[in-house]
Amino acid sequence: MPLLRPALMNNTEVADDLTIKNRIDSDETFDIYSLEDDKGYLYLFKNLEKNNIINSRHRYKVIYLDTFYGKRPAVIDPEYSRKIQEKIRKELTELVGLDSVAGMKELKELLINEVINPLLNPEKYVKFKLGIPNGILLYGPPGCGKTYIVRKLAEELGYNYVEVKASDIGSSYIHGSVEKISRVFDRARSLSPSILFFDEIEGLVPNRDNLGETGSYKQEEVNQFLAEMNKSGEENVLVVGATNRPNLIDNAVLRSGRFDRRIFISPPDFEARKELFKLYISGRPFSNKINYGKLAELTENYVSSDIELIVEDAARLAVRNDLSEIDEALLESVIRNMIPSVSREDLDYFKNVGDSK
Repeated sequence: MPLLRPALMNNTEVADDLTIKNRIDSDETFDIYSLEDDKGYLYLFKNLEKNNIINSRHRYKVIYLDTFYGKRPAVIDPEYSRKIQEKIRKELTELVGLDSVAGMKELKELLINEVINPLLNPEKYVKFKLGIPNGILLYGPPGCGKTYIVRKLAEELGYNYVEVKASDIGSSYIHGSVEKISRVFDRARSLSPSILFFDEIEGLVPNRDNLGETGSYKQEEVNQFLAEMNKSGEENVLVVGATNRPNLIDNAVLRSGRFDRRIFISPPDFEARKELFKLYISGRPFSNKINYGKLAELTENYVSSDIELIVEDAARLAVRNDLSEIDEALLESVIRNMIPSVSREDLDYFKNVGDSK
Protein backbone atom coordinates (compact mmCIF):
# COMPACT_ATOMS: atom_id res chain seq x y z
CA MET A 1 0.00 0.00 0.00
CA PRO A 2 1.60 3.34 -1.04
CA LEU A 3 2.37 5.89 1.66
CA LEU A 4 0.20 9.01 1.83
CA ARG A 5 1.65 12.37 0.98
CA PRO A 6 4.06 13.64 3.67
CA ALA A 7 2.50 16.15 6.05
CA LEU A 8 5.74 18.17 5.93
CA MET A 9 8.19 18.68 3.12
CA ASN A 10 11.95 18.21 3.33
CA ASN A 11 13.89 21.28 4.51
CA THR A 12 10.90 22.59 6.49
CA GLU A 13 12.04 24.44 9.61
CA VAL A 14 10.09 23.09 12.59
CA ALA A 15 11.81 24.98 15.42
CA ASP A 16 14.83 27.16 16.01
CA ASP A 17 17.82 25.43 14.40
CA LEU A 18 15.76 22.30 13.63
CA THR A 19 14.97 21.38 10.02
CA ILE A 20 13.30 18.36 8.41
CA LYS A 21 15.73 16.09 6.56
CA ASN A 22 13.30 13.46 5.28
CA ARG A 23 10.38 11.27 6.27
CA ILE A 24 11.52 7.86 7.50
CA ASP A 25 8.23 6.23 8.50
CA SER A 26 4.47 6.72 8.35
CA ASP A 27 1.33 5.01 9.60
CA GLU A 28 -2.28 5.96 10.35
CA THR A 29 -1.26 8.06 13.37
CA PHE A 30 2.23 9.43 12.72
CA ASP A 31 4.60 10.79 10.17
CA ILE A 32 8.15 10.41 11.50
CA TYR A 33 10.94 12.57 10.14
CA SER A 34 14.68 12.65 10.73
CA LEU A 35 16.13 16.10 11.43
CA GLU A 36 19.15 17.65 9.81
CA ASP A 37 22.57 17.35 11.51
CA ASP A 38 21.45 14.27 13.50
CA LYS A 39 19.40 16.41 15.90
CA GLY A 40 16.78 13.77 16.51
CA TYR A 41 13.39 12.80 15.14
CA LEU A 42 10.07 14.55 14.74
CA TYR A 43 6.96 12.53 15.59
CA LEU A 44 4.01 14.30 13.94
CA PHE A 45 0.41 13.37 14.72
CA LYS A 46 -1.47 13.39 11.41
CA ASN A 47 -5.03 13.08 12.72
CA LEU A 48 -5.01 14.86 16.08
CA GLU A 49 -5.65 18.49 16.90
CA LYS A 50 -4.70 20.49 19.97
CA ASN A 51 -7.85 19.64 21.93
CA ASN A 52 -7.15 15.91 21.49
CA ILE A 53 -3.82 16.10 23.35
CA ILE A 54 -3.74 15.25 27.05
CA ASN A 55 -0.02 15.65 27.91
CA SER A 56 -0.65 15.26 31.65
CA ARG A 57 2.03 16.91 33.80
CA HIS A 58 3.72 18.06 30.57
CA ARG A 59 5.50 14.78 29.99
CA TYR A 60 6.51 16.03 26.53
CA LYS A 61 7.17 19.41 24.97
CA VAL A 62 4.53 19.58 22.24
CA ILE A 63 4.91 21.90 19.28
CA TYR A 64 2.18 22.74 16.74
CA LEU A 65 3.04 22.91 13.05
CA ASP A 66 1.23 23.97 9.89
CA THR A 67 1.09 20.85 7.73
CA PHE A 68 -0.57 19.40 4.66
CA TYR A 69 -3.30 18.10 7.03
CA GLY A 70 -3.73 21.42 8.88
CA LYS A 71 -2.22 22.49 12.20
CA ARG A 72 -0.97 19.38 13.95
CA PRO A 73 0.89 18.53 17.22
CA ALA A 74 4.37 17.07 17.13
CA VAL A 75 7.10 15.90 19.52
CA ILE A 76 10.87 15.79 19.05
CA ASP A 77 12.81 12.87 20.51
CA PRO A 78 16.54 12.10 20.22
CA GLU A 79 15.84 8.50 19.16
CA TYR A 80 13.50 6.63 16.83
CA SER A 81 11.83 3.28 17.44
CA ARG A 82 8.35 1.82 17.31
CA LYS A 83 8.48 1.50 21.09
CA ILE A 84 9.11 5.25 21.50
CA GLN A 85 6.40 5.94 18.92
CA GLU A 86 3.84 3.94 20.92
CA LYS A 87 4.95 5.57 24.19
CA ILE A 88 4.43 9.06 22.73
CA ARG A 89 1.02 8.10 21.34
CA LYS A 90 -0.16 6.60 24.60
CA GLU A 91 1.11 9.31 26.91
CA LEU A 92 -0.28 12.16 24.79
CA THR A 93 -3.68 10.64 24.05
CA GLU A 94 -4.47 8.50 27.13
CA LEU A 95 -4.38 9.01 30.87
CA VAL A 96 -1.53 6.81 32.05
CA GLY A 97 0.13 6.06 35.35
CA LEU A 98 -1.03 8.10 38.33
CA ASP A 99 -2.84 10.53 36.03
CA SER A 100 -5.50 7.85 35.57
CA VAL A 101 -6.14 7.72 39.34
CA ALA A 102 -9.02 10.13 39.91
CA GLY A 103 -8.58 12.65 42.73
CA MET A 104 -6.32 11.51 45.61
CA LYS A 105 -3.98 14.48 45.10
CA GLU A 106 -2.13 14.07 48.42
CA LEU A 107 -1.55 10.35 47.82
CA LYS A 108 -0.19 10.95 44.31
CA GLU A 109 2.14 13.71 45.53
CA LEU A 110 3.40 11.38 48.26
CA LEU A 111 4.08 8.57 45.78
CA ILE A 112 5.82 10.95 43.38
CA ASN A 113 8.06 12.48 46.07
CA GLU A 114 8.75 9.40 48.19
CA VAL A 115 8.82 6.59 45.63
CA ILE A 116 8.84 7.66 41.98
CA ASN A 117 11.40 10.47 42.02
CA PRO A 118 13.97 8.51 44.09
CA LEU A 119 13.66 5.49 41.79
CA LEU A 120 13.86 7.47 38.55
CA ASN A 121 16.54 9.92 39.74
CA PRO A 122 18.60 7.89 42.25
CA GLU A 123 21.80 9.91 41.80
CA LYS A 124 20.19 13.02 43.33
CA TYR A 125 19.24 11.09 46.46
CA VAL A 126 22.49 9.15 46.79
CA LYS A 127 24.37 12.48 46.66
CA PHE A 128 22.60 13.52 49.87
CA LYS A 129 22.92 10.02 51.39
CA LEU A 130 19.19 9.39 51.11
CA GLY A 131 18.04 5.82 50.68
CA ILE A 132 16.24 4.51 47.60
CA PRO A 133 12.98 2.65 48.43
CA ASN A 134 13.42 -1.09 48.73
CA GLY A 135 9.76 -1.77 49.40
CA ILE A 136 6.50 0.00 50.25
CA LEU A 137 3.46 -1.16 52.18
CA LEU A 138 0.01 0.11 51.25
CA TYR A 139 -2.54 -0.31 54.01
CA GLY A 140 -6.12 0.72 54.43
CA PRO A 141 -9.73 -0.50 54.28
CA PRO A 142 -10.76 -3.01 51.61
CA GLY A 143 -12.26 -1.61 48.44
CA CYS A 144 -10.08 1.53 48.30
CA GLY A 145 -8.19 0.54 45.14
CA LYS A 146 -4.81 -0.54 46.52
CA THR A 147 -4.24 -3.04 43.72
CA TYR A 148 -5.27 -0.53 41.03
CA ILE A 149 -2.91 2.06 42.47
CA VAL A 150 0.03 -0.38 42.42
CA ARG A 151 -0.65 -1.22 38.76
CA LYS A 152 -0.71 2.48 37.91
CA LEU A 153 2.49 3.03 39.91
CA ALA A 154 4.20 0.40 37.75
CA GLU A 155 2.88 2.15 34.65
CA GLU A 156 4.14 5.51 35.95
CA LEU A 157 7.61 4.09 36.57
CA GLY A 158 7.70 2.12 33.32
CA TYR A 159 8.33 -1.02 35.38
CA ASN A 160 7.14 -4.54 34.64
CA TYR A 161 4.44 -5.77 37.01
CA VAL A 162 4.30 -9.11 38.84
CA GLU A 163 1.32 -9.75 41.12
CA VAL A 164 1.19 -12.49 43.75
CA LYS A 165 -1.46 -13.42 46.31
CA ALA A 166 -0.58 -15.19 49.53
CA SER A 167 -2.66 -18.16 48.35
CA ASP A 168 -0.41 -18.50 45.27
CA ILE A 169 2.53 -19.32 47.56
CA GLY A 170 0.81 -22.09 49.50
CA SER A 171 2.04 -25.67 49.05
CA SER A 172 1.19 -29.08 50.47
CA TYR A 173 4.86 -30.08 50.33
CA ILE A 174 7.42 -29.46 53.07
CA HIS A 175 9.50 -26.44 52.06
CA GLY A 176 7.35 -26.07 48.92
CA SER A 177 6.26 -22.54 49.81
CA VAL A 178 9.85 -21.51 50.49
CA GLU A 179 10.79 -22.62 46.97
CA LYS A 180 7.81 -20.75 45.51
CA ILE A 181 8.85 -17.53 47.25
CA SER A 182 12.32 -17.88 45.77
CA ARG A 183 10.91 -18.49 42.28
CA VAL A 184 8.62 -15.44 42.51
CA PHE A 185 11.56 -13.18 43.33
CA ASP A 186 13.63 -14.81 40.58
CA ARG A 187 10.88 -14.01 38.08
CA ALA A 188 10.69 -10.37 39.22
CA ARG A 189 14.49 -10.08 38.91
CA SER A 190 14.38 -11.52 35.38
CA LEU A 191 11.87 -8.80 34.43
CA SER A 192 13.64 -5.94 36.21
CA PRO A 193 13.05 -3.12 36.57
CA SER A 194 9.84 -4.47 38.05
CA ILE A 195 7.29 -4.14 40.82
CA LEU A 196 6.67 -7.35 42.74
CA PHE A 197 3.26 -6.92 44.34
CA PHE A 198 2.03 -9.11 47.21
CA ASP A 199 -1.67 -8.69 47.88
CA GLU A 200 -2.97 -9.63 51.35
CA ILE A 201 0.63 -9.84 52.46
CA GLU A 202 -0.28 -10.50 56.08
CA GLY A 203 -1.12 -14.07 55.00
CA LEU A 204 2.38 -14.57 53.62
CA VAL A 205 4.45 -12.95 56.40
CA PRO A 206 2.38 -13.21 59.60
CA ASN A 207 3.79 -12.15 62.95
CA ARG A 208 6.02 -15.06 64.00
CA ASP A 209 5.42 -14.32 67.69
CA ASN A 210 1.87 -15.59 67.23
CA LEU A 211 2.66 -18.81 65.37
CA GLY A 212 3.56 -21.10 68.26
CA GLU A 213 5.55 -24.29 68.01
CA THR A 214 3.47 -25.66 65.12
CA GLY A 215 4.37 -22.74 62.88
CA SER A 216 7.96 -23.73 62.08
CA TYR A 217 7.31 -24.02 58.35
CA LYS A 218 5.64 -20.61 58.28
CA GLN A 219 8.67 -19.17 60.06
CA GLU A 220 10.86 -20.59 57.28
CA GLU A 221 8.67 -18.82 54.72
CA VAL A 222 8.98 -15.48 56.54
CA ASN A 223 12.75 -15.94 56.80
CA GLN A 224 12.98 -16.72 53.07
CA PHE A 225 10.88 -13.66 52.20
CA LEU A 226 13.16 -11.45 54.32
CA ALA A 227 16.29 -12.88 52.73
CA GLU A 228 14.94 -12.31 49.20
CA MET A 229 13.67 -8.83 49.98
CA ASN A 230 16.92 -7.63 51.56
CA LYS A 231 18.66 -7.47 48.18
CA SER A 232 15.71 -6.74 45.90
CA GLY A 233 16.28 -2.99 45.60
CA GLU A 234 19.84 -3.52 44.35
CA GLU A 235 18.38 -5.65 41.56
CA ASN A 236 15.79 -3.07 40.47
CA VAL A 237 12.87 -4.88 42.06
CA LEU A 238 10.50 -2.76 44.13
CA VAL A 239 8.53 -4.96 46.53
CA VAL A 240 5.04 -3.67 47.29
CA GLY A 241 2.70 -5.20 49.84
CA ALA A 242 -0.97 -4.44 50.41
CA THR A 243 -2.96 -5.24 53.52
CA ASN A 244 -6.16 -4.47 55.37
CA ARG A 245 -4.59 -5.66 58.64
CA PRO A 246 -1.08 -4.22 59.08
CA ASN A 247 -1.00 -5.30 62.75
CA LEU A 248 -0.82 -8.96 61.65
CA ILE A 249 2.44 -8.55 59.69
CA ASP A 250 5.73 -9.72 61.20
CA ASN A 251 7.64 -6.84 62.76
CA ALA A 252 10.88 -7.73 60.98
CA VAL A 253 9.19 -7.14 57.61
CA LEU A 254 8.34 -3.59 58.66
CA ARG A 255 11.85 -2.60 59.69
CA SER A 256 13.89 0.01 57.85
CA GLY A 257 15.49 -1.35 54.69
CA ARG A 258 12.52 -3.56 53.91
CA PHE A 259 9.19 -1.77 53.70
CA ASP A 260 10.79 1.68 53.84
CA ARG A 261 7.54 3.49 53.17
CA ARG A 262 4.16 2.70 54.72
CA ILE A 263 1.36 4.56 52.99
CA PHE A 264 -2.28 4.80 54.06
CA ILE A 265 -4.77 4.37 51.21
CA SER A 266 -7.90 6.16 52.35
CA PRO A 267 -11.40 5.93 50.90
CA PRO A 268 -11.66 7.96 47.67
CA ASP A 269 -11.83 11.72 48.14
CA PHE A 270 -14.48 14.08 46.71
CA GLU A 271 -12.98 14.34 43.20
CA ALA A 272 -12.35 10.61 43.04
CA ARG A 273 -15.96 9.83 44.03
CA LYS A 274 -17.25 12.11 41.27
CA GLU A 275 -15.12 10.29 38.71
CA LEU A 276 -16.10 6.87 40.06
CA PHE A 277 -19.80 7.65 39.60
CA LYS A 278 -19.07 8.69 36.01
CA LEU A 279 -17.01 5.56 35.44
CA TYR A 280 -19.55 3.08 36.75
CA ILE A 281 -22.55 4.71 35.08
CA SER A 282 -20.90 4.86 31.67
CA GLY A 283 -22.30 2.41 29.14
CA ARG A 284 -25.75 2.46 30.79
CA PRO A 285 -28.71 4.72 29.90
CA PHE A 286 -28.44 7.72 32.23
CA SER A 287 -29.70 11.29 32.54
CA ASN A 288 -27.42 14.10 31.39
CA LYS A 289 -28.68 16.20 34.32
CA ILE A 290 -26.97 14.19 37.08
CA ASN A 291 -25.09 16.37 39.58
CA TYR A 292 -22.02 14.23 40.29
CA GLY A 293 -20.74 16.73 42.84
CA LYS A 294 -23.87 16.26 44.94
CA LEU A 295 -23.54 12.47 44.74
CA ALA A 296 -19.93 12.77 45.89
CA GLU A 297 -21.02 14.91 48.85
CA LEU A 298 -23.54 12.26 49.88
CA THR A 299 -20.98 9.44 49.79
CA GLU A 300 -18.15 10.60 52.04
CA ASN A 301 -16.12 7.58 53.27
CA TYR A 302 -17.77 5.30 50.69
CA VAL A 303 -15.17 3.15 48.94
CA SER A 304 -14.96 2.35 45.24
CA SER A 305 -16.84 -0.94 45.57
CA ASP A 306 -19.65 0.87 47.44
CA ILE A 307 -20.08 3.36 44.60
CA GLU A 308 -20.06 0.56 42.04
CA LEU A 309 -22.81 -1.20 44.01
CA ILE A 310 -24.86 2.03 44.24
CA VAL A 311 -24.86 2.37 40.46
CA GLU A 312 -25.68 -1.33 39.97
CA ASP A 313 -28.59 -1.15 42.42
CA ALA A 314 -29.88 1.97 40.67
CA ALA A 315 -29.69 0.12 37.34
CA ARG A 316 -31.67 -2.80 38.80
CA LEU A 317 -34.34 -0.40 40.08
CA ALA A 318 -34.53 1.25 36.66
CA VAL A 319 -35.15 -2.15 35.03
CA ARG A 320 -37.62 -3.22 37.71
CA ASN A 321 -39.64 0.01 37.37
CA ASP A 322 -39.40 0.06 33.57
CA LEU A 323 -37.54 3.39 33.53
CA SER A 324 -35.78 4.65 30.42
CA GLU A 325 -32.62 5.77 32.26
CA ILE A 326 -30.83 6.16 35.59
CA ASP A 327 -31.39 9.62 37.03
CA GLU A 328 -30.08 11.49 40.06
CA ALA A 329 -33.18 10.84 42.20
CA LEU A 330 -32.79 7.10 41.68
CA LEU A 331 -29.13 7.19 42.72
CA GLU A 332 -29.89 9.31 45.78
CA SER A 333 -32.61 6.89 46.89
CA VAL A 334 -30.10 4.02 46.77
CA ILE A 335 -27.52 6.05 48.71
CA ARG A 336 -30.06 6.83 51.46
CA ASN A 337 -30.64 3.10 51.97
CA MET A 338 -26.99 2.00 51.88
CA ILE A 339 -24.53 1.92 54.76
CA PRO A 340 -20.88 2.39 53.69
CA SER A 341 -18.78 -0.75 54.04
CA VAL A 342 -16.11 1.17 55.98
CA SER A 343 -17.23 2.28 59.44
CA ARG A 344 -15.95 5.18 61.49
CA GLU A 345 -14.36 2.61 63.82
CA ASP A 346 -12.47 1.12 60.85
CA LEU A 347 -11.11 4.54 59.90
CA ASP A 348 -10.10 5.24 63.50
CA TYR A 349 -8.22 1.93 63.56
CA PHE A 350 -6.16 2.87 60.51
CA LYS A 351 -5.55 6.36 61.87
CA ASN A 352 -4.13 4.83 65.03
CA VAL A 353 -1.91 2.53 62.95
CA GLY A 354 -0.53 5.60 61.21
CA ASP A 355 -0.01 7.50 64.47
CA SER A 356 1.92 4.58 65.98
CA LYS A 357 4.44 4.15 63.14
